[in-house]
Amino acid sequence: MEKKFYGFLKDIYLGVLELIYPKEDKCIICRKEEVNGICNNCRNDIMPCFDKELCVGYYKGVLKELILKFKYKKDFTAGEILVKLAEEKILSFERDYYITFIPISKERLKKYGFNQCEYLAQEIGWRNGFKIIDTLKKIKDTRVQKTLNKEERTENMAGAFAVKDISKVKGRKFILIDDVITTGSTINEGIRVLKESGAIEIKTLTLAKSHI
Repeated sequence: MEKKFYGFLKDIYLGVLELIYPKEDKCIICRKEEVNGICNNCRNDIMPCFDKELCVGYYKGVLKELILKFKYKKDFTAGEILVKLAEEKILSFERDYYITFIPISKERLKKYGFNQCEYLAQEIGWRNGFKIIDTLKKIKDTRVQKTLNKEERTENMAGAFAVKDISKVKGRKFILIDDVITTGSTINEGIRVLKESGAIEIKTLTLAKSHI
């Protein structure tokens, strides 16, 4: 009954979203005509991660282009495609997991206008009947990770996050969402803080895996 209710709400929500962000009848990547979102050829270009990993694919080609369009150009058609790709990884999960996400600084939020990880968390949670909790906050100014090596990234992220409300974390299971994982420094720091606040299990869900 609950799944049917969420399915009903999901259909309404997607209908409203379509009115707000109408899609072109072209592939967002190769511009092939009469395609809604992304064509099969471009989708098949995404190199998937290992089956046991909750990661869509490797940070290259089509997947990289989708992430960059969404993150820096606020292309919500790309965001919609990324949500659909990511949610496939957790459809079989019990709904006793709570979805949460990696935060960004106030400065980056002001610069980009939104947190892409929060968007993914909200969309995936709402569409699939997971509860979403905003658990983490950024408490340390950090350098841009992509400019650093592995050791510098770990040091850079140490102590970067804190839990907003321990009572909303303790005793719960989480799916922690980040967009791109390279060395794992960012998401591992998020995991550490959540575990120290009493989270009993944490799965990570990422869009892409990259390499330095």
